[in-house]
This record gives sequence, structure tokens and C-alpha cells, in this order.
Amino acid sequence: MDRKLIDYLPDILKNVTEFNQMMYAEQPELELFWSKGNSYLNDAFILSQDVDTAARWEKILKISSKDTDELDVRNLRILGVMQGRLPYTYRTFYRSLLAMVGSEKDFKLNVDMEHYKVSVVVALSSKELKEEIEKLADEVVPANMELEVVLWFTSYRMLEKKTHGALEQYTHEQLVELDLR
Repeated sequence: MDRKLIDYLPDILKNVTEFNQMMYAEQPELELFWSKGNSYLNDAFILSQDVDTAARWEKILKISSKDTDELDVRNLRILGVMQGRLPYTYRTFYRSLLAMVGSEKDFKLNVDMEHYKVSVVVALSSKELKEEIEKLADEVVPANMELEVVLWFTSYRMLEKKTHGALEQYTHEQLVELDLR
């Protein structure tokens, strides 16, 4: 820690052995105090909270998480549930998706009012959030609209611009999951 108690003493007391020993003995307590304070401050915000706080929020909001979920995914799931507020408009749905996924490049939201269809295309980098996006969309999208949530795989159109030599280093599975956006 960059805050040393000895630095707060007047210069005349810094050379006294008893004060040096006192400051040395109290330094770990001060470091613990600051780390706990930083921890409490981080736990006040969803995106910076620790595992214990995330578990507490999941219990409060009745969210089930998988054992394989990373803390970031759990935090984004909690944030998505907390941001689900009425009325559901295109803008609030878009903002909720943006909060869950994290980047506008990682999803596309298309609403076809004429044919009553809503489609959400999620990038492969966010595939672990697909179930949560489906739950959010089921809750937000009106019942009279057809809903489709799909993963964004690489298509032939994306690959046709590349030469065979540039693509030969990849396997078929790698090409399907290649991010060419």
C-alpha cells in the first residue's frame, strides 16, 4: 500500500524507535481497513462486485447461475434483470441488450413491424448469454410478435471475399466461429 503511517508523523518523531514500532504494528490494520473499504465500494456497483455479492444478488433476484459462469457473465445477467422495467419499448429493450452484451458490435436487434417479427442476432463472443437474452426477450417482446434469438455464425457471404490461401490455415469449425464483422 502506498499509504504508510510513518509518513504522517512529524519529522522529529520519525526517528523515535517507539513511534516507528507503533506505526509498523498498526500498518497491517490500516491496509486491511483500506482494502475492506475498497471492497465495499466495488460491491456497491453491479459490474465491479465480487463473487459473494453476486451470489447475494442472484438469491434476491431468484436468478440461477451455472457453475461454469464467470463473474462478468453473472454480473451482466444481474444487471439485465435489474434493468428490466416497464414499459418495454424498442429503446429500453435495446439498452437492456447493450447492458447484457456490452458492445453494439456483439448483437443486432431487428424489429419487423409489418410481419410482427423480432429477431436478435448474438455474436459468438456472447454465446453464453444467449439463454439470458432469450429470457429477457420472452419477457419484453409482446406475445403477438414472433421472436427469434440466434447466434451469429460466419456465413459464405462473409468468406467469399477472402482468398483460399488466406483461409486454408483454418479448420471448418474455426471458420464457422471466425469473427469477420
